[in-house]
Amino acid sequence: MARLGSRWLILSVWLGVLLGCSGGPPAADGAGALAVTVIAVHDGDTLRVRDGTGRERTVRLAVIDAPEIAQPFGEQARDAVRALAQGRLVRLEPRGHDRYGRLLAVVWVPDGPLAPTDLSLWLLEQGLAWHYRAHADEQPLPERWQYALAEAQARWGRRGLWQHADAVPPWQWRRQRRIPSAHADGAHPGHGLAPDVSSP
Repeated sequence: MARLGSRWLILSVWLGVLLGCSGGPPAADGAGALAVTVIAVHDGDTLRVRDGTGRERTVRLAVIDAPEIAQPFGEQARDAVRALAQGRLVRLEPRGHDRYGRLLAVVWVPDGPLAPTDLSLWLLEQGLAWHYRAHADEQPLPERWQYALAEAQARWGRRGLWQHADAVPPWQWRRQRRIPSAHADGAHPGHGLAPDVSSP
């Protein structure tokens, strides 16, 4: 137990150092940052947004995968995102597009004047999503550590979907059921690449 505590201390110190180097959320006038309103939430990681010109687009939260609606905690993930973000003006940090044309982005939800919430990180902290490790190398290093630690803490705390020891990752669940949709090939819907099936 003492060994586990010391590992936590070392990990926390390293994380603090890394986060100290992080740029954090995009500035209001940051290059590439987009201010949009969330008009619909399809599931725990897919949103419909509208910008100031009236243009609508689908946004896929980058580098996480939330349970499908039919999976345990799928509805909870969707409802949690609706409660936090629907109808709100949020800021997008674009990370490219997937093969279906959806914008991949980190979504920052205002949470007071100084501390906007990274929606993906928040879902991981609540135990309502998986960190998509197959694409973790696409993240800035401090963010990658944040996401990995958030998932680990949720697992150890048995929060959300981690209440079940046999929780099935969405990419495996889609593959097992061969869903006749854009996900039918088992690819991660946020990236259009084959999933790392060894990821928890």
